[in-house]
Amino acid sequence: MPDELTPDAPIPEPVPEPAPIAMPEPIPEPIQPEIIPEPQTAQIPANEPIVPAPEPFPEPPPQPAPAAQVPAPVFAPIANFARDLAVKARAVIQGRKRKKLDKILEVVAKHGSITNDQVEKLLHVSDATATRYLTQLEKEGKLKQEGKTGKSVKYLKL
Repeated sequence: MPDELTPDAPIPEPVPEPAPIAMPEPIPEPIQPEIIPEPQTAQIPANEPIVPAPEPFPEPPPQPAPAAQVPAPVFAPIANFARDLAVKARAVIQGRKRKKLDKILEVVAKHGSITNDQVEKLLHVSDATATRYLTQLEKEGKLKQEGKTGKSVKYLKL
């Protein structure tokens, strides 16, 4: 028997195991382009079918209302509240403006005249606002403009 080992026979060396067969890398799936939905418009939402509007219910026959009871509008208190609030806000703003105009008149009474720059510094307002204040006092007949344009313009008390 040739497969038997004898004490004088050389010991066969172990046979190394064969290297594992390399598996090919998985093929990545092709990149699918992103599907960008169409933007919605005010007329037709995207991907929604147009649904026909339901037919309105027939209106019941009008019934005569009692003369003493007339239905009040539902939103009247809200509209009145908003209007009242706007009127109060305008009154507050006009009151502040009137105080500033009176301050200008006090300086004019004390010094005899005032310039646009002095009004800007006195009231901490912009050039345009100072001009509007002086123009309003001029229209009210409380001041008179002396000079046409530039630094030579002064406002005198009438």
